[in-house]
Amino acid sequence: MRITTLGPLAVDGRPVRGDRLAAVIRELVDARGRTVSTGALIDAVWLGAPPDDATGAVQALVGRVRRLGVPVLAAPGGYRIPAGEVEIDAVTVRELTDRGRQALTAGDAVRARDRADEARALFPQIPELDEAGIARLFGDVVTLRAEAALAAGGPFDEADLRRLATRVPPDEPAAALLVRVLAAQGRGAEALDLVGRVREELAERYGADPSPALADAHLALLRGQLRTARPRPAAGLPAAWRRAVTPLVGREPDLAAVGRALLEAPLVTVVATGGAGKTRLAAELARSLSGSRPVHVVELAGLRSPSEVRPAVLAVLTEAEFDGLLVLDNCEHVLGAAAQVVAELLAVAPPEAGVLATSRAPLGLVGEVVHRLPALPDDEAIALLEARVRAGGSVPAWPRERALALVNRLDNLPLALELAAARLRHMPIDDVLAGLTDRFALLDDALRGLPERHASLWAMVDWSRELLGPAERDLLERLAVIPAPFTADTATAVAGGADVRRGLSILVEQSLLRLDRDRYRMLETVREYGEARLVASGGRRAAMAGLVAWAARRAVALIGDFIGPRQLEAIAGCAADQENLLAALRWAIEHDDEPAAVDIAGALLQLWTVRGQHHEASAVARTLLRLDDPAARRRSAIQQPAAAAGPRPHADRLAWLLVLIGVNAGNTGPLRLNALARRALRNLLAQRPGEVRPRTVALATALPGLEQADPDRSLADAALLVAHPDPYVQGMGHFIRAVLLDNAGPRPDAELAYRRFEAVGDHWGMGMAAHAAGHALNAGPGARTDEWLRRSERHLDLVGAAQDARSARAVLDTHLALAGDTEAERRLLEIAGSEQADEVDLGQAHLGLAQLAWRRERHDEALTHAEALLRTAAGATEAGIEFRIAGAVLDLWVAEARPAAGAGARAAEALRDCRADVLAAHDRPLFGAWAMGGAELAAFRGDTAAARELWALATRIGANVGLFFALGRGERLTDALGDRASREALLATAAGLTGVLAARRIGAVMDDLLA
Repeated sequence: MRITTLGPLAVDGRPVRGDRLAAVIRELVDARGRTVSTGALIDAVWLGAPPDDATGAVQALVGRVRRLGVPVLAAPGGYRIPAGEVEIDAVTVRELTDRGRQALTAGDAVRARDRADEARALFPQIPELDEAGIARLFGDVVTLRAEAALAAGGPFDEADLRRLATRVPPDEPAAALLVRVLAAQGRGAEALDLVGRVREELAERYGADPSPALADAHLALLRGQLRTARPRPAAGLPAAWRRAVTPLVGREPDLAAVGRALLEAPLVTVVATGGAGKTRLAAELARSLSGSRPVHVVELAGLRSPSEVRPAVLAVLTEAEFDGLLVLDNCEHVLGAAAQVVAELLAVAPPEAGVLATSRAPLGLVGEVVHRLPALPDDEAIALLEARVRAGGSVPAWPRERALALVNRLDNLPLALELAAARLRHMPIDDVLAGLTDRFALLDDALRGLPERHASLWAMVDWSRELLGPAERDLLERLAVIPAPFTADTATAVAGGADVRRGLSILVEQSLLRLDRDRYRMLETVREYGEARLVASGGRRAAMAGLVAWAARRAVALIGDFIGPRQLEAIAGCAADQENLLAALRWAIEHDDEPAAVDIAGALLQLWTVRGQHHEASAVARTLLRLDDPAARRRSAIQQPAAAAGPRPHADRLAWLLVLIGVNAGNTGPLRLNALARRALRNLLAQRPGEVRPRTVALATALPGLEQADPDRSLADAALLVAHPDPYVQGMGHFIRAVLLDNAGPRPDAELAYRRFEAVGDHWGMGMAAHAAGHALNAGPGARTDEWLRRSERHLDLVGAAQDARSARAVLDTHLALAGDTEAERRLLEIAGSEQADEVDLGQAHLGLAQLAWRRERHDEALTHAEALLRTAAGATEAGIEFRIAGAVLDLWVAEARPAAGAGARAAEALRDCRADVLAAHDRPLFGAWAMGGAELAAFRGDTAAARELWALATRIGANVGLFFALGRGERLTDALGDRASREALLATAAGLTGVLAARRIGAVMDDLLA
């Protein structure tokens, strides 16, 4: 998030409209992360004349600020913007100016000027200097630029100095500095004229004499002490190295690290892929050191033969002169010869002499220190992109997330960013992003004047490829089919089974691969280059066949460990290989390799099911089951096991995959996908029964029936699972029964499920069972609710089920806050006030805070959170529907406590709007919760008969309301239900209906109620 304050106020390039909105943002920004009180914001906005409801007006303005994307957090007594989450141009300018001042003090005028130029670029061309703080900051930047120019002998730019010197009143220090700048250029007459005009202005307007600073500069000018500056070219530096064409962005840590290494080692080699900025870094370092020691540069890129290296070095250096720093730029294509020359030089050089080399591979000498230049961090990559766009006369006005997507697609590679910036001067960012499907066509030749090897991205990679042997070239191309970081085993598979470890090390050495911890990674630009070469040579099919074979073997191994003592390792491994497995799966499906596709999909769907990524799972399932291709289904071994002519998938793994598809499709739809999975499962169990394990058969038989609206059938299926000899199957049975009986009082099933899952080593099962145990609706004081919820959060976090873990934490915080824990309440408030939280997190936080407000009889506050539930949970997801129902019920409770005209209309509208989503979900507990919301509405309206019937029917089919109606029932519904005997009679009547009939009756009563 970038906030521009030095010119027109803007957020991520979007102008802020409205003086009051701007005042709030400026006040929060100026606090630099500290809390600004509501009173201070009121004063800043209304300047002592606030409206009647000033606090509410500030809240509304803060809401508008948040809608701009600014991360404003509520704090005790006010609001704040976390300093680490925004980038403010004024802060950046101050940091650049301070670094430039430090460089100038250390004698590095060139670097000081570069930092000052970067800072000046963040101001408008003609800055508004009415605000004292901005004027002071601008003055500091202008002063640094001028002093650095004087120290370096130019170049000079006096426009900003004149702007300050001719202000009213004149800026006399700036005028004094301008005198020195003019004199340094041999323009003494202009300097004298300037002093005369400033003196006259001061006398006539203010009756004052010039300040000592201006008087001293005038006297020095008259005495001839201000001599004309002569630029001093840095000895040994090529002309192109003596001044930076553009500021260096994001490389300060690398400059410092290489500088330190040169103090300790005789040879330092900066290694990186092409276009990473090795030469730019070396030039910056050479300029900074040239004032304190001799620096000699030998550019090797133009050499064509190793035999040319020695003469090129000797042309600028003799052994007797080698007493400073020798820079050898671009050694990779003459690596051996360069290494030999360096070794010979260092053998006879004095101790203070050193060598700095740049190369795509190390020189490999004893004592060499290799500094691998990393990719630019995201923020610096975006800053570089935007700086280059501004330099071309355009103003970046895109959201940060689009810029981030672009720099990441370009591997944060400086050369690629430079080329993209050239296109962005004339193209929208979305067009550039779309064009990256063929980045070489889009970006090649975008800039003129680059070295031949950098004139295009293709040339940049081609230069590196030409340095490889035939085997390594072939390996580079085959590895391009792997889209994400990979292991040596994956590389071996795509290479056709040959041992590739030596080849991998060469590609890493040549900066064509990167080693990230225990995996290899190929830059996207290199990967697209390699894939283009592979397609041209006709080798893509063989490489992809190797990837698919590896993926199938890997998936089968992972599936075997998903339940058991190695579960966490398997989940982490599957997540690490996810993108590569997915690429192989797509190829297998496209080429009708169903056995491999089933195995690979089985591992991915297990991961996605555990982590709640149901949409990803269903998207793959649609393709795998040929949802939109009936002809393909008829010849599929998945759908027709007996009729298939080709190889058949492994029966047990296919059965489990179909179960997982059904589970995920139940969350996402469509119904046809679920129906296809069920039919395939029935066919498989009928035609290949002896090939499926008893565990899979038991679960495959019981789980599909849970979606039906018949609680008796579901409880019977759960009982069969509980009676099964396999403890994992038992755990599933206990867990299902715990969920089905959520509204039936204390029960041991959730804890029993936890123990069974614990016995087999299933952390996901333990997490879900602990969650069920923790929010039991009628849990008594001995239920250890908080302990169970903490266990749930821990287990779910271990398996990477982030959303479920956060849900457990939110339920725990609600429980703790209701018990008086102020820190838990603060956490809920922070989530509720966050613009970054997702729908489920916001809903959980608002629901918890609403319950807390209701308990405290703060009805307005409870209503505010109920409104937030209705507003933020607008989606058709199960969680979104639950929160909308909860918001409607809370709205009714407030209306019961504080009657008002039209009360209950909003709740009725919310329940009415939920109808289609509830029916489409085919989720019995959700259907029951909707009916329970209807019971609350009927009781509120005084329709006792409908309230009693809906309550009984909802309880009959298993309304899972313990998740979000933790405070029980509304007062009117409680009165309508009567005493225990009356409630038991209602339940007995409902028990006489089958689940299907009960569901139909709910639909009919709700339709009448909401008509």
